[in-house]
Amino acid sequence: MANASSGIEWKTLSEDSVRSLLGPQPAPCLSLYLPTHRNVPENRVDRPRYRHLVESLELALALARPRADVERLLHPFRVLDGDHAFWEHTHDGLAIFSADGLARGFVLERPVAPLALVTNRFHVLPLVRLAAALERWTVLALTSRVAIVYATEAWHDLAGGPAARELTIGRLEPLPLSATEPRTRLVRGDVVDEEIREPHRVYLGKGPAGRAKPQVIRGGAGSKQDDIDKDTDIFLRHVDAVVEAEVSRPMGLPLMLVAAAPLAATFRKISRNPWLVEEHVPRDGHLLSRDELAALVAPHLAALHLRRVERELHAVEQARGRGRLLADLAEIGRAAVAGRIATLYVEADRFEPGHFDRETGCIERTNGEQADLSLSGGQPASGFEDVLGSLAETVLEKGGGVVVVAAAAISARSGAAAICRS
Repeated sequence: MANASSGIEWKTLSEDSVRSLLGPQPAPCLSLYLPTHRNVPENRVDRPRYRHLVESLELALALARPRADVERLLHPFRVLDGDHAFWEHTHDGLAIFSADGLARGFVLERPVAPLALVTNRFHVLPLVRLAAALERWTVLALTSRVAIVYATEAWHDLAGGPAARELTIGRLEPLPLSATEPRTRLVRGDVVDEEIREPHRVYLGKGPAGRAKPQVIRGGAGSKQDDIDKDTDIFLRHVDAVVEAEVSRPMGLPLMLVAAAPLAATFRKISRNPWLVEEHVPRDGHLLSRDELAALVAPHLAALHLRRVERELHAVEQARGRGRLLADLAEIGRAAVAGRIATLYVEADRFEPGHFDRETGCIERTNGEQADLSLSGGQPASGFEDVLGSLAETVLEKGGGVVVVAAAAISARSGAAAICRS
């Protein structure tokens, strides 16, 4: 949503929202990142540090721009500074991007390094890194009578190696299971009329005179258990169809099952949902709170994530053995602009100042460390782009993938490695 007072359009972090910032914008492009705090008194430092970053943007702009342009470009930042309610409800990080005709912001669930840049394109690599650490999931809590689907987010610590990875799972939120009504659960009684569908009941008529009361005799063609199993089968097939149509297919997210082991086995046999993952939680989650359910799901999501990381590292070693792995930045740059990179691996939390020519792939690196401009005012924002960030943006624009890993995972001094297309 756009903030009516500041004009900033607030977006939810995702690969698509990051890609929307990759296209060329009218220069100069302003990028600001700030770690924030959720609670008092820690959050009292957020606005002063934000002002220092805005001041550094102002000083950098003033070196080459008339005052009117400076004020126009900084207007969204200044209005946000005066929004007291906003600063009382921040999360863990803030990212804002501004150019003529565009102001976009992200309230982040993870801290970011403070940074202010004035360059020809937005600096989005920190967002790419966060998007890589974020995995969205759906969770199906299932019993033989009730089904509820939740959405959740799982955040992974990218700084350590696979053994050190930690996962933080967000709160589970129920999802609507109907396009026409806001119901968030499927109930077997709404699907199967259990009073009618009981073949073990045999009804006798009233007799020739029609005076006798109808009688019900237990027994007949099927047993009570047979009937329950048939009703359960009907219900599970209905759940599978609805969840795939209303949740999995529109959202495209992996689905984890939480159900008692026998029921889970039955559901897996009949399910046709391609988003249902093999890992599942063998528990009846019907009477658990959302936090208890999230705690049960977390280690299973972590296990799936670690297996994905292991597959990525295995792919790196295979590419290295076949001569398809690039570790030199100059080679990676040329391959990136040619669209030859299938996957780029970027070291977490590394900034390589310099310039990347998006036409030729040439890289000019700059000596010097990145200063924390949020600690004090009086210094202009950096005009150097992050070479790794520019490489990542180019690979994404050319249809490749970007994976953020720990330094030890790729064993490259350059901070990046790439697998070429076959």
